[in-house]
Amino acid sequence: MLVAVLMLPSCLGSDDDVTVYDDVAITSFTLGTLNRYVTKTLSDGSDSTYKVTYAGSAYKVAIDQMGFRIFNVDSLPVGTDVKHVVCTMVTRNNALITIKSMTSDSLFTYSSTDSIDFSQPRTFRVFSTDGLYYRDYVVSISARQYAAGSLLWTAMGNTAMPEAEIVPDSIDEQNIADDASLLPSKSLAYVSWTAADNIKYSLWAGLRADTDTAMTLWRKVSDANHAGQWVYMTQAEDNPYYLPAMSQAALVYYGGSLLALGGNGAIYQSRDQGITWKSSSTQKMPEGFGGAPLKAVVSEGYLWLQDGKGRVWRGVMNK
Repeated sequence: MLVAVLMLPSCLGSDDDVTVYDDVAITSFTLGTLNRYVTKTLSDGSDSTYKVTYAGSAYKVAIDQMGFRIFNVDSLPVGTDVKHVVCTMVTRNNALITIKSMTSDSLFTYSSTDSIDFSQPRTFRVFSTDGLYYRDYVVSISARQYAAGSLLWTAMGNTAMPEAEIVPDSIDEQNIADDASLLPSKSLAYVSWTAADNIKYSLWAGLRADTDTAMTLWRKVSDANHAGQWVYMTQAEDNPYYLPAMSQAALVYYGGSLLALGGNGAIYQSRDQGITWKSSSTQKMPEGFGGAPLKAVVSEGYLWLQDGKGRVWRGVMNK
């Protein structure tokens, strides 16, 4: 490679026509079109993965000329294929760019049309046009490992769970706005939370019969001036995004939304105070979850979970 650089002036013409330089630097680094693999949860609960492309140039890449580092300022979206990245680099005075092998000290000529494996930091060696000097840059291209909103779990063994909110056996039948025969009687779950403007929400869920296909939901909205009434929330008939039946369930308000966790390992999320519910490929029970009966509670910014075998996990919502 060095011989090729030294021969560059003679290939271009006479000494009178060519000016060589001893300074060297990468002055610009731009990501090209990137591939991303997206996983979507279908209506039947299965996951489907498909490929999309997006412009990597939308993500700023910084060059640290003092530390000889190049890196993307914001992580690329989760699912980005960092093993096949095309990038464009500009050098001062047309310096020659080479890339070091991932397994040896061998150098290969960089091409703006070849994809590069950035699954680990890569070393680029840039030679001055006079062939006497070079500079090494370490390039790191990172992508998010978890999507925003993902639940990240830490196994806590048999640690004691924080105290959970008590699930009432019934609600005050003197304070309901709909037909009391629609009240659930089994697999009960309950949660209350305070939203904006000090409005308090309470949600009570359960099953009326073993044949139910959807959870029965009742909600009460109150504030300092109004006690509120329990209102039946129509599910399967009028709402395509209803909360499916769960033989064992727990309700929590965490990360700005409602979560319904089932003893069968399912998680459903509601961002509209319990009206619609959707499952997500980013929110899963922890690996090794042992099923019902389960307990779930939010305490000090964490979501705590206990399975039927007494094992405890502590979860946090990835921002």
